[in-house]
Amino acid sequence: METEVFERYIDLKKPFVATDGERILGYSDLQPDGLIDHFYCHHQFQGQGVGRALMNVIHEKAIEMSLPKLYSYVSITAKPFYHHFGFNIVRENEANVRGVGLKNFLMEKEIG
Repeated sequence: METEVFERYIDLKKPFVATDGERILGYSDLQPDGLIDHFYCHHQFQGQGVGRALMNVIHEKAIEMSLPKLYSYVSITAKPFYHHFGFNIVRENEANVRGVGLKNFLMEKEIG
């Protein structure tokens, strides 16, 4: 069952995957409307350029797609990372994930 769910995710979201040839170090996606729906970097590889590489691919694809902006719903811990790449907070949100309220932030960046 988990494999089927992951295969559907891959078909639907078309993620970018960063590897070292053997292991998945991180992944992200870019949706047609500019939404970065998933952005993940394994904690053992944070601060080593994996996130930067993924964000660079996202920016390149956004330009290829002629997107006017990028946006994402960002956790409080990811907020400084997105801010570093020029994203600004639009508003604070309260998301409900499996019955648990989680604070996140809608952040966006104009593509110029």
